Amino acid sequence: MDEPYFPTADCRVSLAAAGQAWSWRLTTPDGGHVAGLAPDRASAHRSAAFAASVVTALDRTRRRWF
Repeated sequence: MDEPYFPTADCRVSLAAAGQAWSWRLTTPDGGHVAGLAPDRASAHRSAAFAASVVTALDRTRRRWF
């Protein structure tokens, strides 16, 4: 798979070169931020995709009624 799968269209992802690494930043619909560094652009994409899936799963769990 060439492009990462983003489970939600609500999160916004931005990538930027940061010296010899790449930084990624995920912005959630409620204004929260998750960020990190990766050694290359592809790894940054995969890290952001994973973070998006985690944020989506945690949000879905928070909304459940037990």
